[in-house]
Amino acid sequence: MKKSVVVIAMLAGFLTGVPMFAHHGTGTSYDMHKVVVLKGTVTKFAMTNPHSQLYFDVTNEKGEIDHWSAEMRNPRNLESAGYTRKQLESKFAPGTQITITGNPSKAGTPVLVFGKAVTPDGWCLCNHEGGIGSEAPGVAGGGVE
Repeated sequence: MKKSVVVIAMLAGFLTGVPMFAHHGTGTSYDMHKVVVLKGTVTKFAMTNPHSQLYFDVTNEKGEIDHWSAEMRNPRNLESAGYTRKQLESKFAPGTQITITGNPSKAGTPVLVFGKAVTPDGWCLCNHEGGIGSEAPGVAGGGVE
């Protein structure tokens, strides 16, 4: 009897831990050793769980529009850092020009892990903890000189 209770407890612990590992695959999905800097135009900001999203258009070298998205921190983390939904929706209103830094998808799709975004007035939603989007050398793209 005691053995079956221990086995059931271990199995329950394993099953509840697997979704957590499946969700947190940033290093698996994104190239954390590569930093890209893009200039674009915001098309949508979504402050939703589990991660806020920033959608933006970038003109590529051929003059075509690429539709990008950036996976951001969850809304609670953004609010804890002092940002409000109203402020972020205002700063990332559709049509706003941004320079965005982050780690690109390993698959080559137009998706990145958000590091920072700077608006023309100099306002920055920045990752002040270093790492993602830090000033590390990387690859420039999307019209960045």
